[in-house]
Amino acid sequence: MTKISNRQLVIAFLVSRLSTEMIVTPGEMIKYGADRYWAIIAAKLVILALYLPVIFLTVRFKGDSAITACIRRNRIFGAAVGIVMAVSLTLVAAQTVMSIQHYVTDTLLNTIWSAAGIAVLIAASAYGAYKGLSAVTRSAVFASAVFALLILLIGVTMWDKADFTYIYPYFIEDGSFFVKCTLSEISSNSEILIFAVLCDKVRSKPHRTVLYYLPILLLLLELVNFIYNLILGPYLSNVEYPLYIISSLSDVVIFQRLDGIDAIVWLMCGLIKTALLIYCAADIFSKVSGSDKKNIFIVVYSLVLFGICLVISSNRAYYDYFTNLMNSGIAVFAAGFLLPTAALIFGKGVKRKKEEQNETV
Repeated sequence: MTKISNRQLVIAFLVSRLSTEMIVTPGEMIKYGADRYWAIIAAKLVILALYLPVIFLTVRFKGDSAITACIRRNRIFGAAVGIVMAVSLTLVAAQTVMSIQHYVTDTLLNTIWSAAGIAVLIAASAYGAYKGLSAVTRSAVFASAVFALLILLIGVTMWDKADFTYIYPYFIEDGSFFVKCTLSEISSNSEILIFAVLCDKVRSKPHRTVLYYLPILLLLLELVNFIYNLILGPYLSNVEYPLYIISSLSDVVIFQRLDGIDAIVWLMCGLIKTALLIYCAADIFSKVSGSDKKNIFIVVYSLVLFGICLVISSNRAYYDYFTNLMNSGIAVFAAGFLLPTAALIFGKGVKRKKEEQNETV
């Protein structure tokens, strides 16, 4: 089994989370002012606390995943945990695909047939999952480089449009917005589910993934939010996709406008995130069933995911209800915190070689 380094997983997580920042976070959750700066910090502190059971689990069971630890205790118990985790991953995958679809129709191709767009997105993501975890993480490195290029070009070309009078010190003014925004930020961290499943795919010290990932993500989100406020100011509250708007306002002779690069970035990031989620579902199937027929499962699972997305997209009320449900953070709290906690308490490890047992954490 090919394993990856914790740094590779960090980059994949950053790309996955940045896709959420660009296409999933609702417009009303990005508002002009200092409230979101504090909400991002508060959300990261909560997420760090939620990661603790998974971190302790990887240390206690020497890198094993929550699913593996539960299966060792009891196969039925492990299967139940695996099913709940797989359902949570599927909900996140459906939300990601639907958000990409809406992003496409809202910004670029408003005449695209919904079913066709969903089918292409899921097929491309399924192919990435089929190629394996290493291939997905390598793609994440390229996507992160393009995203960095986008931010650099925005900084260079939009400098004259930045208005520093938009940035002024003040504290939280809207308490209800702060609470909703913090909860939205927490719900956007579905990478905790991926880590709970894939921590056993990291070569050494998987818990360091979290220790690297969260501080870097905190700085990136604050930087992007700073750019939003610096350039759009009070108009920020009236736009749905801030980074796309900023990119479309930026003129670069070579590219005409930066929204073309923006489209490449969000598409790559979204596909990488969905591919990771599909791969996780296949990995759970492999662990629970003991079968190595991951590729067949990926095909079947992708068809099921396609059907779920079609149902959600068939009615705007379904989509709004589903989005509100996911923005409540239920998947992150239930499958990202409660399941690893159960695995930590009731899971069972396996005897390791003496040198592994004495390995310094």
